[in-house]
Amino acid sequence: MLGLIVKACPGVIILGLISTVLSAIHMFLLNTYLYKYALNALQEGKELRIILITLGCMFAYSVLYRIFQNISSCYFELKYPKVQAYIQNLLQKKAVEVELACFESTAFYDTYVKATAEATNRAYTVMNNVFDVVWILINVVAVGTLIMTIDPIFLLIAFLPLLCTLLIGKKRNRIQYDYSMKNQEMARQRDYVRRTFYLNDFSKEMRLTQMWKVMFRRMHSSIAEMKKLVDKYGYKMMFFQYLFDFIFDIVVYTGSIILATYKTLVTKSMLLGDCFVVINSITNIAGQINRIGDVIFKLDENSLYIDNLRDFLEYDVQISENKSAPIVPAFKTLELHDVSFQYEGQGANTLQKINLIVHAGEKIAIVGHNGAGKTTLIKLLQRLYDPSEGEILLNGKNIKNYRLSSYRGLFGTVFQDYQLFAASIAENVMLKGDITKADRQTVKDALVKTGIYEKIAALPNGMDSTVTKEFDDEGVIFSGGEAQKISIARIFAGNHEIVIMDEPTSALDPIAEQEMYRNMFDACDGKTVIFISHRLSSATMADRIYLFENGEIMEQGTHQQLLSLGCKYADMWHKQADTYMDAEEAA
Repeated sequence: MLGLIVKACPGVIILGLISTVLSAIHMFLLNTYLYKYALNALQEGKELRIILITLGCMFAYSVLYRIFQNISSCYFELKYPKVQAYIQNLLQKKAVEVELACFESTAFYDTYVKATAEATNRAYTVMNNVFDVVWILINVVAVGTLIMTIDPIFLLIAFLPLLCTLLIGKKRNRIQYDYSMKNQEMARQRDYVRRTFYLNDFSKEMRLTQMWKVMFRRMHSSIAEMKKLVDKYGYKMMFFQYLFDFIFDIVVYTGSIILATYKTLVTKSMLLGDCFVVINSITNIAGQINRIGDVIFKLDENSLYIDNLRDFLEYDVQISENKSAPIVPAFKTLELHDVSFQYEGQGANTLQKINLIVHAGEKIAIVGHNGAGKTTLIKLLQRLYDPSEGEILLNGKNIKNYRLSSYRGLFGTVFQDYQLFAASIAENVMLKGDITKADRQTVKDALVKTGIYEKIAALPNGMDSTVTKEFDDEGVIFSGGEAQKISIARIFAGNHEIVIMDEPTSALDPIAEQEMYRNMFDACDGKTVIFISHRLSSATMADRIYLFENGEIMEQGTHQQLLSLGCKYADMWHKQADTYMDAEEAA
């Protein structure tokens, strides 16, 4: 964690260390040595001029120290965002690099959430822990040496809390960590339920169905689990806290006052200044000595959290970018040879022995019922996953041999579960920032082709309008069909050799869908198009159709060829045609 801060901004560590040393010296001089020197000097009859000069030097040091501390505080405030940006940038880059399967793994996703939840704060916590050790050591050595010259017995008393910490501190930290981690898991469930009550995504179902009762039960269940955690860990944490407080407040503080007062007033073996130093400093040094143990165990506790961060950052990406690999050449063919795929944790293959070929410029339709494996095929083609068996070839060469970013750059894709971001419409279409004048014309042309430009042009901010109201009260909320048209505009705006559309028009009516497909095919003239569609009317435009069922290719051919077979495709076609045509037209 210190290494991350040094890479982000080394001045934070350097200035922090200097500030820590000066702070420890200031604490010793002003809070301990000052009283001993002044009281003992007066009691022993030292010259007043010497006393005032010494006190003046201490005062001057204090003024300079305060000025330096204010400068340091301002510096830390200014540099904190830089450190935060550096660490979050590392996490976000890693999040983009890891394969899609990671985010479909509950264990991995939990690790990611825990790593990102407090990464920057945890880095600063570790840094401050190290500075605490330096500060405490300087203070303890200085005050301890002073007390040792007065009476060593007080130093032994001061070490009692440390002994207690060393004996039971690690156990206490483990209990607190276990409680925190399990509580975090329960809190995730609780926060999910809270979101279902205020996010627009869930608003209709929550009002029109009884689903709110299910969420209520889940909320009560998560709170009940959190209560069980308190019952399980709360009394243990309370006991440890009481034990520490008893040793510190009763044994150390009260015991030292009684002993120091006895030595000063009864046996007269201590000067008044020494007595005051002991009473004033014994709890301080005991607290600092105990803090050494606390800080050491705090570092141990931090290591438990940091393990999540390390596991995430050091995860060995399975589908990674190899910058020395060649970029893809001009696209000619894309082939699947005996490709099978199985999601982790599933017993059966989602895809089984898939063989197909796509030539440059072809329009390929993938059809089939839900769960047939169509979307999984699209993910494999874009190398979001690698096949469990078989291989995918580009121009006769395994796609693993090409540079990943270059290979994925071939594809322009609209997914079935597309997302619009809380950014401007132009940024949502171009999928990038820094929109140029040329980009704006590209966005306009793309929106015109999808048939939504007129509505967007009528908005007060046009294509600069923000999508959603999450961060902008003047943001625009689009209907499902309108949002889908914006997502499809990405295809028109992109310059990709292969266009993939996974149910891109599911929110459109059949007439609008046909018009959209005609526009897309016109815009993609000369390009390769692979599209998934449930409506077979759009499949008639394809050069070749693949019918998927249970993860296998059951039929393939042109529309007329598949109709002439009179099998599954023909059956699906006639059932859909009956919905929109009379019997004579369907025939």
